[in-house]
Amino acid sequence: MVTLDVILADAAVEAVKAVKDPNAVTNNFQGAILAFKKGGWIVSLIGAAAMVGRLLIDDAADANWRRSAKHILAAALFAIIAFFVTYQWEMSAINKAIIQGLTGALAPELVDWISANIKAKLGIKDKKSKGRGRKRSSGRKRSKPRNPDAAVPAPKPSRRKPR
Repeated sequence: MVTLDVILADAAVEAVKAVKDPNAVTNNFQGAILAFKKGGWIVSLIGAAAMVGRLLIDDAADANWRRSAKHILAAALFAIIAFFVTYQWEMSAINKAIIQGLTGALAPELVDWISANIKAKLGIKDKKSKGRGRKRSSGRKRSKPRNPDAAVPAPKPSRRKPR
């Protein structure tokens, strides 16, 4: 039975044979690319499956197929990124698969966190909608008071005893 460990080991051996460049970063990246081509692409399915599982138990009121498709695609992309990040880690394949699956399942929160950090570094503030309060049923604007002094009522006296 071919496991992810065997696929990654074979790809690493082929990467070393194929590339004679002394630059180790290039070799590691090319080894990771070869491992991804040989079977690492499965991690995108792991991340997408984790997101599908999350969406199935989600009771969001704004759930629709477009939102679900975006989340599943983001999960697959983040799982692929996690594959390349964890490629050289000395860890068992099942632990790497768990990390990649969790990364896929947490993709929406990761996108929110990354975008919030980028906005904070750039000094961009979020546009928050101001609560309009109660909308008038007639659709008309509030009329202005005729006497501006009458619009501000006098403060009520305090019921507390003076000290």
